[in-house]
Amino acid sequence: MIAFFSQIIFMQPVILSALLALPVLWYLLRITPPAPRTIIFPATRFLAGIVADEQTPSKTPWWIFLLRLLMVTLIIIALARPVINPSQSLPGQGALRLIIDNSWASAQNWDVQITAAEEAITQAGRESREIYILPTTINTGQTMLEQFGPLSSGTALSILRGLHPNPWPADYKTLAQYLDDTKERKSIHSLWLSHGLDEGQIYKVISTLQNHGGLSFVSPAPEKLPLLLRPSKKLTQKKNQEQRGNIRINIDAPSNIAAALPIMVQAVAQGENIIDIQTTMLSNAELPKTISFDMPEMMESKITKFRLSGHKGAGSLFLLDDQFKKRKVGIAAPAQAELSAPLIEASYFIKRALEPYADITAGEITTLIKAGVSVIVLPDIAAMPTETLNALEEWVSEGGLLLRFSGPNMAELQGAQFLLPVTLRAGGRSLSGALSWDEPQTIKPFAESSPFYGLEIPSDVTIKQQVLADPAQDMEHKIWAQLNDGTPLITADTEGKGLIVLVHTSANTQWSDFALSGLYVSVLKRIIRLSGLTNLSVERSYTALDPLLIMDGFGSLVSPSASVLPIPVENLDRLVPSAAHPPGLYGRGKTQYALNIGTNLPALMPVKNLPLSVAHSHYEKDYEFNIMPYILYSALVLFCLDWLIMVMIAGSGFIPLRKKALGLLILCAFIIPLHNAQASDAQDLHFSKGLYIAYIKTGDASLDSLSQRGLETLSETLKRRTSVEPVGVVGLNPESDPLAFFPFIYWPISESQNNYSSKAIKNIQFYLDHGGTILFDTRDQNRSTGGIVNTANAQALRAITASLNIPPIIPIPNDHVLGRSFYLLKDYPGQFTAGTLWVEQQSTSGRDNVSSVLIGSNNWISAWASAANNQAYDRYKNDYDSKQQEMSLRFGVNLMMYVLTGNYKADQVHIPHILKRLGK
Repeated sequence: MIAFFSQIIFMQPVILSALLALPVLWYLLRITPPAPRTIIFPATRFLAGIVADEQTPSKTPWWIFLLRLLMVTLIIIALARPVINPSQSLPGQGALRLIIDNSWASAQNWDVQITAAEEAITQAGRESREIYILPTTINTGQTMLEQFGPLSSGTALSILRGLHPNPWPADYKTLAQYLDDTKERKSIHSLWLSHGLDEGQIYKVISTLQNHGGLSFVSPAPEKLPLLLRPSKKLTQKKNQEQRGNIRINIDAPSNIAAALPIMVQAVAQGENIIDIQTTMLSNAELPKTISFDMPEMMESKITKFRLSGHKGAGSLFLLDDQFKKRKVGIAAPAQAELSAPLIEASYFIKRALEPYADITAGEITTLIKAGVSVIVLPDIAAMPTETLNALEEWVSEGGLLLRFSGPNMAELQGAQFLLPVTLRAGGRSLSGALSWDEPQTIKPFAESSPFYGLEIPSDVTIKQQVLADPAQDMEHKIWAQLNDGTPLITADTEGKGLIVLVHTSANTQWSDFALSGLYVSVLKRIIRLSGLTNLSVERSYTALDPLLIMDGFGSLVSPSASVLPIPVENLDRLVPSAAHPPGLYGRGKTQYALNIGTNLPALMPVKNLPLSVAHSHYEKDYEFNIMPYILYSALVLFCLDWLIMVMIAGSGFIPLRKKALGLLILCAFIIPLHNAQASDAQDLHFSKGLYIAYIKTGDASLDSLSQRGLETLSETLKRRTSVEPVGVVGLNPESDPLAFFPFIYWPISESQNNYSSKAIKNIQFYLDHGGTILFDTRDQNRSTGGIVNTANAQALRAITASLNIPPIIPIPNDHVLGRSFYLLKDYPGQFTAGTLWVEQQSTSGRDNVSSVLIGSNNWISAWASAANNQAYDRYKNDYDSKQQEMSLRFGVNLMMYVLTGNYKADQVHIPHILKRLGK
């Protein structure tokens, strides 16, 4: 007990001096007699109740004195702000710089990182120290690191709450260069809140920070270090029929991970359904640790991702894409072909090689196309009907993969050639394009550009016969495999969105023993895995895959923002996720590619051997805890208890007691805070019954009055010209007023703009995230087309939006739906005409393409307010003082219709194309 109280410290100890007044309070309570007891006087009990059995005491009982003194004592102690485990004084002198690791590895311990940062910021505020915040990664849409500061503790806490882990690695080399370029003129102590991993050149960063004024380093304990899911070298390994369904994933960890760490890996299907779970013990003696899942092929094909149970972040999730799903392969041959002579039929060898890795179907070409196969294999088919050929060409052009094998039929091919990656040679020393040798040829090692690079070539595989390609053509990027004499063995080329692959020898043992080797199986596996990814291996520099779903820092799949770029196919196998290319699913058409953080990330290196001058510690389990609210609640309970006792003493009879107890309960309902209660007062109910146009109060009385008049004019214009009937105009304070009842809010920017707390910022962010739209008007005719220039009002705007999560914005396009939502407008004038109007580059899904944020500078509110003086808003009057005022009102009408109806008029963008198609 003594040890517990020794951990308590008071932030305002002077207030405890009020305890000295408790004896005076005791004396005052003693000399104040209690209230007389109330006795109900019923006429029917006149004689029985004339003499009371008990007398009202002249003094309050001692135990009530004690109860009240205890209540006052608790209030005094609470006001002194007691805390448990108070934070220690910060090291160093001068300003404090918080370096916060927010890369993929931070997600696992993000909560404790933020708690440590909040405690440091609070302590820095107590010590009146300036605060700087430097995250170690950039966000999507950024090109360089950004340091926030100098900041007050309140502003720093607001910025801190806006930070989040990013699902890509940090670049400490860039961080070191940034610190070198932004040296502070004065001494600054750095506190590095680390995730515990060395993401490259960390010691250079540490050296730079020490030169700036000292460094303290905080990292997770070894058992809390982040883990990473990596692909196994053989994610799917099936050597024989008995091993079918064996799928593997690796778990990687830093070398100093705690021994015998229990791990659970989940195999997850569509809809977050867990279809299998494997548990293991992880130790540094076997890293990475391989986890195997044994399940039927039907279940295996349903797996969409692996997940580390109990862990957070992109590293704990591994997505599967088309490369790891079984393809549908069709063999163009009668289904009974293998039964006649199974040991020599080409289709037999193909089926036996691919059967464990694909769903095999044999049949006519047109039947296979209708079955929706990904790959069609033609085993030495040289001719086909015209209708079949046309259907096959269309199928390939739409993204199919056609695999052709040579043989006697192709060697005898005469006339026009079709669906081949290269032109075949005819005549000469090889009859009809076939070449025979006295000495069989072996296969040359695969080039790095080949999809087969890395496969081991058995020395006993020989090719006796092949069809030759015409050497006069350009085949530099079409050859995937060659013989030792330089002649091509496998060639490939694109056809539309599809791919054609030709094996220049037979699929059976007629021309070679290639079909008897393990290399035959490996080559066919890699070829069919290219189905749906045809452009990944051919013409790489011209192909990119669009983002479909990306991971956020906590490992959840979300829709990509406009700043996420397509991933180039060139060097795709070595691509590491970044701010421009976050991990997630990318693709085009039916193609999908999973970019995982664990695929190409270097080995996980723990931070160790820090310089002796760096104070190193681990995140604490117990941080500073404020017990002031709980002491106040205890005092409130004592107050309610005192009241209840006095009611019972003063009252007589059941009915009065019940009424007073009911009053007590009602009072407690108003006093005790209900954190999840919704606003239910009459004003909120009033706002929910009609359409109100709102503006933000700036604290400038003249500007607020101007906003009121301008929006009233716009409201009146809407009533006269449209079916929209606003009820009124409301001025809002984001600190205290609910914003959810207003679909549109106008925010005039002023130099003397109020500073907003984190509560107001959260209120605004919630409004923007849940369907609201705000027009920020700097009112200074910002003329820049490349960005918002640095005017006084623009600086005020930046201060407001610094802690808001605002999507990327662009100058409004000429064909934007805002220009045709009611009137046809080419520009959007207010008091000024040359300012740029900015809108979201891509609206969030579910908002009906309505931008949550619009930023402009044409001072529309002044134009609307001045229009009221000359009745320019009346469409029946033509004697306008200013045509510009009328156009500004039309913009206001369009704006409200756009906010209320979304992309209702978006089809007008396509009217010219529709009319052109109709021939009008």
